Amino acid sequence: MIFALNNILDSLAGVLKNQYPDYPVYGSPNRQGTQFPCFFIFFMPADLDGQVGGRFIRDLGIDIIFVQQRNVDNGNEQILKIAEYLDESLELFSYVDGSGASSFIRTFERQWKIEDEELHYQFHIRQRISVPRRIYPMKEMEVDKAYVKSE
Repeated sequence: MIFALNNILDSLAGVLKNQYPDYPVYGSPNRQGTQFPCFFIFFMPADLDGQVGGRFIRDLGIDIIFVQQRNVDNGNEQILKIAEYLDESLELFSYVDGSGASSFIRTFERQWKIEDEELHYQFHIRQRISVPRRIYPMKEMEVDKAYVKSE
């Protein structure tokens, strides 16, 4: 299975679309044309920790932001409902890679906060990954005939 950032975005967007199909999900900030209410998914700083055998633990921080129009009636109630849904849905979520294979990914350090009437739902993914090694076999070998001089 291939662990790729674009597949993480698509898998998380699928979780959001299951409950909120009418809300657009954006992977980058839009200058114009943003339809409210909507979600943004951003990556926070990531860390790679080397392991044995060419493997790594990738600690990937993610911030899902829910944005709605300012000063909406019951806006805070909507934010709390979304935070509760994300708490229930993101302990384990279904990850689908480009080939269609799927598995579940566990999240860590989940927390949410409200800033400027926007919900920031932040968590970490810690996945063990391996980078494919390229092996370059030797094509030719030169042999030097070296001898030890006898006395």
